[in-house]
Amino acid sequence: MFWGVLIGFLLGGVFGYSLLFDVDPDFLKDTYTEMAIGIGIGVATGTVIFLIGAGVVSAMDYMRKRKTS
Repeated sequence: MFWGVLIGFLLGGVFGYSLLFDVDPDFLKDTYTEMAIGIGIGVATGTVIFLIGAGVVSAMDYMRKRKTS
């Protein structure tokens, strides 16, 4: 749900900005390019955060198992 809300904000921002400030003939191509860049940044950021979190949890679990054995 969290990512859905973020994607909704992204779409609203891109289309809102494009509607207010872009009147080019390449409007749709530029809009999709902006969306692709934003989605790529979002996916990359989410992946990095997930991998860091998974690494921390894995290290904590490893240390807990190591201490009790």
